[in-house]
Amino acid sequence: MINLLQNKLLNYKLQKESPSKDIIHNNDLPLNKATSIGFLFYIKDKLNLESILNEIKILRNILPKSVKNLEIIFVSEFTKTDFEIPFNCKLIPISKVDWNSGNVKNDLQIFVEKSFDYLFTYSLSISKILDQLTRKSHATCRVTLGEHQDEGYCEMKLLSDQYAFDDRLKAAIEVLNRM
Repeated sequence: MINLLQNKLLNYKLQKESPSKDIIHNNDLPLNKATSIGFLFYIKDKLNLESILNEIKILRNILPKSVKNLEIIFVSEFTKTDFEIPFNCKLIPISKVDWNSGNVKNDLQIFVEKSFDYLFTYSLSISKILDQLTRKSHATCRVTLGEHQDEGYCEMKLLSDQYAFDDRLKAAIEVLNRM
């Protein structure tokens, strides 16, 4: 119950903050010319996190060679894991995010304000927090890979009949490469 209340409060705070009007979002940049890509996940349980961590090992092999900056953030409802988080990934528990910190930027705020060429978002379930973080993102092209996310906050919603994240991602990259 406390988690539900914390999530509702966080969603309210995120909705109050409006994104900058100076940010231009579009899907004009071909994926094969992208140099900076971010992945933002909302994970509710440790099993899903462990599964996705195993599946994202293919990222470097399927992303364009032009990508020099790859950042991955997992927003979670839990604080500890029983397994290692790879060095290029960050696990940020919702309970640890202080949105009232004034000028001090936390990792999640810094990530959302980065100007990625592409930001891919994914959640296995409905997450208004992920929708709001996507809305606030400074990424040029925001792409959602989950069917539970609000497409009003992104430039593209690429759905797949695949359940596994790596298969979904491969299908999305194939579509983006054809554009």
